Amino acid sequence: MLTDIRASDYLIWGVAGLLYIWDSARLLSARQLLLVEASRGRLSAIFADSPYTISGRILAFCPLFRPYRGAFVAPWGQRWDEPNALDVTLGAIAKLRSSLLPVRVLATWSFMVLFIVGPVLTLKIGPDAAVVYTAICVYWTVLMALLLIWWQRAELGLTPSQATWLSLDLLICPAFLPNLVRKVTAKLPIGIDGAQLLFATASSDVKELFVTRLASRTEGVPDEAMANECGAVDLEAYVANVRAAR
Repeated sequence: MLTDIRASDYLIWGVAGLLYIWDSARLLSARQLLLVEASRGRLSAIFADSPYTISGRILAFCPLFRPYRGAFVAPWGQRWDEPNALDVTLGAIAKLRSSLLPVRVLATWSFMVLFIVGPVLTLKIGPDAAVVYTAICVYWTVLMALLLIWWQRAELGLTPSQATWLSLDLLICPAFLPNLVRKVTAKLPIGIDGAQLLFATASSDVKELFVTRLASRTEGVPDEAMANECGAVDLEAYVANVRAAR
């Protein structure tokens, strides 16, 4: 059987994988931070000391093999807010996360169907039948996702226009479905400085790694560049403040 395997039989799964990876990518400004859910209610940062950039935007990817984890976009390099403002943002994140269980299930299920079940069926029964069976399963999952989005729209913090665009996104390209959790969490507006938010939730090793990368990222950056992006904030003072908060 293995001798009869053709790479072209798996082309559709490769295309679906590329679409999923492309959809999981985020282009961030130089002063934005991607915060990803970690275990036990914590957050971690997708923050490189030497990031890959496209036209001045930083390319970051959500965890590809953990579709059940959300991601939030927050600014960094600004003044830290009062504890009350931080508590409000943490409460909003916690409230959203408490509503995400059905969304996590659908995202994880669709990931397994597209990237595990589909290729296995291709090996067992051939590409044509595998595509048909997988498509039936995926579109039923898309239908359930659409019903969930509109049924839980308020709990998920989605406006009618956001829910509409998200629904169209999934209908047009079901390969985006495994990114459903990230599509929802990315809609949550966050005004708190990302480092302040990270340090309120992250483990000590995550904090240490972030401080190291922050120091490397900001080394040699003139304060004028920071001011243009984030307002009149002294860059050295900001890094010192983050170091002190460890």
